[in-house]
Amino acid sequence: MAEFFAGYYPRRKAVEKIKEKGAMSEDTAKTSEELGIDTDTLKYLVFVKDVKKTKDGRYYVECKDGKHC
Repeated sequence: MAEFFAGYYPRRKAVEKIKEKGAMSEDTAKTSEELGIDTDTLKYLVFVKDVKKTKDGRYYVECKDGKHC
């Protein structure tokens, strides 16, 4: 159940929202306020390795192969 539900967002929905906001690299990473997702959900997504966190507290989805982003 915890894998499916992170905070108030299902996992996939949260990742899609981050992509829609354009946070696809460290340069374009956004804060939790800019993304509209609470920090607990983002911390969980970092823990399960769906999302990366920058040193200054911004979040983004890493596109590894350039095709499936």
